[in-house]
Amino acid sequence: MIMTEIFKIIAVLIIIYFAFSFLFQKDTWTGFYYPDETDLTQNTQSAEFKSIDECRNWVNSQVYIFNPSGYGYDYECGKNCKFDKNYQLYICEETLH
Repeated sequence: MIMTEIFKIIAVLIIIYFAFSFLFQKDTWTGFYYPDETDLTQNTQSAEFKSIDECRNWVNSQVYIFNPSGYGYDYECGKNCKFDKNYQLYICEETLH
């Protein structure tokens, strides 16, 4: 009887923990920079950023380094990206330019 109550309390605490984690999760943004817009297999990936603006600033720094003319590149900023081992690529909730 006591063990059943303990398991119920633990289950409730676990549910509360995951609910709060999901509700208060901070979004992260990851940049993917393609220096040659005709070859999207070659890219540079950023660290995680706290905002889309930080990601875009990183992209601008990559343009300055790899495409100073300002042409011939492409990029994506992805929100809450996770690497999918099955497909061997990043899956993002949202992707913006």
